[in-house]
Amino acid sequence: MDILSDKNFPVSITDLMDLESENSIKAYIMIKADPREIPSIMIALSTFDGIKTADIVTGPYDIIVFAELRNQDELGRLVITKINSLEGVKEAITCVVVRL
Repeated sequence: MDILSDKNFPVSITDLMDLESENSIKAYIMIKADPREIPSIMIALSTFDGIKTADIVTGPYDIIVFAELRNQDELGRLVITKINSLEGVKEAITCVVVRL
């Protein structure tokens, strides 16, 4: 089924963004890391599909990532097999965005 089939045209940018998010999963991933490894972690994160932003932050976490992927399985593979396997990553907490 075409995601645009039941929409009236023209479609606003807000509606287009909502359509995209209906067919994807968004999440924030908070990473605790060895400070010496943060530069190499940031470089690696920039190569992973689905990562929209990655920021070095202060506080209990060192890096916060925003990711958008097609489904939960892709998100799981990103976090478990890619992010957690990076040298210097001590912990990665995933918070999935929900719609109320």
